[in-house]
Amino acid sequence: MAAAAEETQITCKFVTRLPDKYRISPTPFAVPGKLTRYGLSEVINHLLDLDPVKPFDFLVDGELVRTSLEKLLIRKGISVESVLDIEYIPAVGPPSDEATGKHEDWVSAVDGSWAGAVATGCYDGSARLWSPGGALLCSLAGHDGAVTAVSLLPPPSIPGTGAAADAMSSASGCTVVGGGHDGTVRTWDVAMRGGSAKAGECRVFAGHTGAVTAVAASPGGAVFASASHDCTAKVWSRLGGATGELLKGAAGSSASESSKKGKSKRRKGEDGLGVEAGDSAVATEGNTPGFLGEEVTLAGHTDAVSAVAWESAEILWTGSFDHTLKCWDAESAQLRQSFDTPKAVSAVAVKAGGGRVAWCGGGDRQVHMWDPRVGQTTGATTSFSSHTEMVVCVRWCPGSDHQLVSCAYDGTLKLWDNRGKLPLHTVKAHEKERAMGVDFHGPSRIVSGGTDGRLRIFAIEDCTA
Repeated sequence: MAAAAEETQITCKFVTRLPDKYRISPTPFAVPGKLTRYGLSEVINHLLDLDPVKPFDFLVDGELVRTSLEKLLIRKGISVESVLDIEYIPAVGPPSDEATGKHEDWVSAVDGSWAGAVATGCYDGSARLWSPGGALLCSLAGHDGAVTAVSLLPPPSIPGTGAAADAMSSASGCTVVGGGHDGTVRTWDVAMRGGSAKAGECRVFAGHTGAVTAVAASPGGAVFASASHDCTAKVWSRLGGATGELLKGAAGSSASESSKKGKSKRRKGEDGLGVEAGDSAVATEGNTPGFLGEEVTLAGHTDAVSAVAWESAEILWTGSFDHTLKCWDAESAQLRQSFDTPKAVSAVAVKAGGGRVAWCGGGDRQVHMWDPRVGQTTGATTSFSSHTEMVVCVRWCPGSDHQLVSCAYDGTLKLWDNRGKLPLHTVKAHEKERAMGVDFHGPSRIVSGGTDGRLRIFAIEDCTA
């Protein structure tokens, strides 16, 4: 029986969307049924006469091949006598260690969303900006306690005139956003020249009454969002915030005034939950812009809001310990949809443009993904299992419909393709320590931070270069 199985031949037609130099004739031919993706890759390399050899991955009915062809056909109920269409795609090479940046305490968060730099948040109370090569550009102080979240805003294109607008629009640099245990969000405009960086004055965005758990820049960076243990998320204008005497003068009254304004401006969302306008940075009828730059407060969660992620410049997602994911209209502050999750949510990632939401939480070892267009998460979730301890962060690869990365308290990073159930690669980034945050830095690099006090930067090989 074993010999017969090895002799099984399967007629295949290989197709690809790769450039012409990687294409073979679509004429069907027979291959041994025992071949796995590695054997199939040898076949393609032989037919293309590639030197050096390049690895390929293979899809059947949109699913990555992770067994022998014969076992795949049996599982899918496909006859061995039929012609099997197999699409071959570039295999993602294993991440390679590229650089390390050292901190004095735990690295709680990382952000690689801007090509020019990488940001980290640290339990020593500072945010840091690093070059793509892992060199420290500057340390950013101001928080009273651990920095638990960071995000990067690219230089904006600001309409209007004035020295401030001109300076920000023409600056070669970025804005670092940090959220901390002290309940504030702080920003620093950082000018970059060559290999050096100079930070401007720290601006404070006050309004949360609990520790800030997450921050996220909107596409384009005109506004950013924050999440907090106070059960709310807030959207802020990057041009807001307080510095110097303005901050001192507001310290004694901003909290009470914000509370009063929030109560007086409550309006109903689509689900009937109250939404607070807070100190709006956009003037509306009978209202003037607030100096703290708060545009809206998203109120509706019943427990700590642990995550924020933008689907587009208008749509924001939040995740909470109350076992829900919520989708908001960031301009009107109205709740669009609310989805129940079986566990508390600790991190959320949304594919640009929507269609896929990934999340983790509840202390489990899985990454969960689902398409919100199909309805509630129950019964429509794909779960990826490989981590050996609690997963704490997940991020989508920019420009990809399929790749995402996760990190966990087991100290590892895992690169996934949502067309398969097994990780593409596992990176032991923070051995014998906990990985706390991970992100992509462009489509070909991964950055992470952990309790070992290190920023790790890994390159992903482009196998078709």
